[in-house]
Amino acid sequence: MVMNMNAPSNSTRDEDIETRIARLVSRIRQAQQEIEDCNREIQQDKRELRQLLEQYGGNWQDEEGYARLVSEGFQRFYDVDALDRLILTDPLHYGWLKDYRHERVIAERLSVR
Repeated sequence: MVMNMNAPSNSTRDEDIETRIARLVSRIRQAQQEIEDCNREIQQDKRELRQLLEQYGGNWQDEEGYARLVSEGFQRFYDVDALDRLILTDPLHYGWLKDYRHERVIAERLSVR
């Protein structure tokens, strides 16, 4: 067996990979912190904007878009697991519900904290 003395050892490669991972995780964490800071500023600005729009008496717009107050509403949702159980356990009565059940693929992602 001939060993190439110039080739990096496994431990060197592992350290290199670990160093790169640590650097990328650090960059991502820093960017996430910057995003959190920006989101806080956005929330503060939105609170002030809401007050100003209320004083202004309505919506505002320019050539790029608009700022508007949206009134409170309702969101409806259903317990998908409970509906699935109904369909499976009593298909004669609830099998028709499956025609209204839709799924979509959620893309794989990487999470860093």
